[in-house]
Amino acid sequence: MPGKGRGRGGAGSAGLCTADDHTGSEEEDNLRLAEILQEIKEFRAETGKNLGVIKQEVSELRESFGHLSTRMDVAESRIVEGENCQNAMTKALLHSMCLQKQLEERCEQMESHSRKCNVRIHSVCEKITERGDMVEFVKEIIRDKLGVGLEEISIAAAHRIGKKTGTEDRPRSIIVRFQNENMKQRVLRAAWETKDLKIRDKRIYFEEDFTDRVYKERGQCGKIRKQLLEKNIKSRIVYPTKLKVFEKDGQYKLFDNPQAAAEGVRAYGVTVDIPAAKPDFETTLKAAGWQTAGAGKRRTREN
Repeated sequence: MPGKGRGRGGAGSAGLCTADDHTGSEEEDNLRLAEILQEIKEFRAETGKNLGVIKQEVSELRESFGHLSTRMDVAESRIVEGENCQNAMTKALLHSMCLQKQLEERCEQMESHSRKCNVRIHSVCEKITERGDMVEFVKEIIRDKLGVGLEEISIAAAHRIGKKTGTEDRPRSIIVRFQNENMKQRVLRAAWETKDLKIRDKRIYFEEDFTDRVYKERGQCGKIRKQLLEKNIKSRIVYPTKLKVFEKDGQYKLFDNPQAAAEGVRAYGVTVDIPAAKPDFETTLKAAGWQTAGAGKRRTREN
């Protein structure tokens, strides 16, 4: 009997241990849940804090983007104003350059007109005219060397050109102004028809009086003529700066300027280095980075 009682008691003790174990397990679960809840609360608190920071940063970004947008609007407005100003300045510059070109051409015409009664005499020794009257000296040349009657000629003025060089190798030219163009042409024809025109055994030359620009371009044509002459090709300079090249079949080619002549005589095996002509105004502006209004309109139509 005692043995059986102990057996029951043992069994009951075993059952009570199991209940305690169950209770302990629930407590552990509750502790874990409490810890999880605490972690969730801390996470929520931290997340809320971070969200607040993020919201503040987003707000600051929005404000910054707003400032940037305003600045971009201002920049775009200034760019448009700058482009409009540039277009206006381009038009003004083109107008000014066109006026400048017109004035240069007008001055060139006026200067050329003022020289149309003039003749230049080259290679006259300076010692011959140092102490004498230049007008009388020229009259003697016209009468004695050219055979033109002085009663038909009236000279308004005559003098040397430029500063004295101090050397007889390159004497200064003499410029002679006649009363009218007909007198000048009469003297020039006589000079061109006279063969081997000399003073004191030195050859002298008569030619028309041109502007500096024309003299420069005629000098360039002279370089080309020299090269052509070496190849036995005849040529002549046509007023003001054209070059006529005669061919063997009796035909000829006429070039309007030294640049065109330098390019054209390559066909004859002649190579002459002539500086390029001054570019037109629109080309100059484009090379400097300017954009003319006309060019923009053309591109718009093409697109």
